[in-house]
Amino acid sequence: MSAGKSTLICWRRAVPSGIEMIIIRPEQKERDRLLPSLDKVIQGLLKAASARIEVFRVCCPLSVLEFTGHFKVPIVLADFVLLQQQTDGGWSDVLETAWALAFLDGKLSTGKLDEEYNKGVAWLERGKTIHGAWGRTSRDMPRIPVTGWVLTLLPELADEKSLSWLESEWKKDLSSETKLTYKGALTLMAFAATKANPKDASLIPETVEYLMSEQNEDGGFAPWKGHPVGSEPWSTGIDLLGLTAFPDLVKPEVVERTLEWLGRNQLPNGLWPCHYIEEGSAYCYWGAVEGMKYLKRIGRL
Repeated sequence: MSAGKSTLICWRRAVPSGIEMIIIRPEQKERDRLLPSLDKVIQGLLKAASARIEVFRVCCPLSVLEFTGHFKVPIVLADFVLLQQQTDGGWSDVLETAWALAFLDGKLSTGKLDEEYNKGVAWLERGKTIHGAWGRTSRDMPRIPVTGWVLTLLPELADEKSLSWLESEWKKDLSSETKLTYKGALTLMAFAATKANPKDASLIPETVEYLMSEQNEDGGFAPWKGHPVGSEPWSTGIDLLGLTAFPDLVKPEVVERTLEWLGRNQLPNGLWPCHYIEEGSAYCYWGAVEGMKYLKRIGRL
């Protein structure tokens, strides 16, 4: 093997429930340097999701494991999610509904199940504000994080009005004195997922440059550079996802330093210390996988 490079090793492993998943991790040297125990993250996320807590806290980590190609969700979990759907078609709020639909997408056949999925989509459409964007509920103001997640998870819901609102709101934030890194990251993720171009062609490169400049000295990210809490997993995972959504614009050393931070800050169980541990850890894991894929693609892993 040439110096500084490694191959990705894939194998199938049976978990107690009999589900087959594919675990991807690098050679030991790179694993120690970048992200220890990727398989531990998967096991930790599966354990957290198996508690059958709120739908969001089940759908988020399991969807991320599916997005990365490392886990195949059994149909019985889709049944669990559908049982929590309200009669109006939604779940508890906009974010939970978006994650539930992303989780159910592709798992349902025809007839009644498709009808329930379509009811959820219609509920989200009705929940738009007059600006064409989403808040946490229909009574909430439109918010960049909520709208960014809806468009990232369900890009088919994007239209000119929602994308224009997102672009306009983020441009205001970007030019303000205090701005939040994860809002920029979710804006990048939404435009990448919808394959849409902002009206202002400079918005994407300026946002990528802004995010890279916000990286802390230790390699992680916070809501803003100099935040009193310092680098934390939730922002770090989302910011890495935003940066790797536009791989031609991001600097490899930024991604490498972020992965090193994630490796140093993993808990023994493979997860990361977040208030909602399965959510924050899912974003860290997803970001780590995308970061490693990016480095491998450019020959630095």
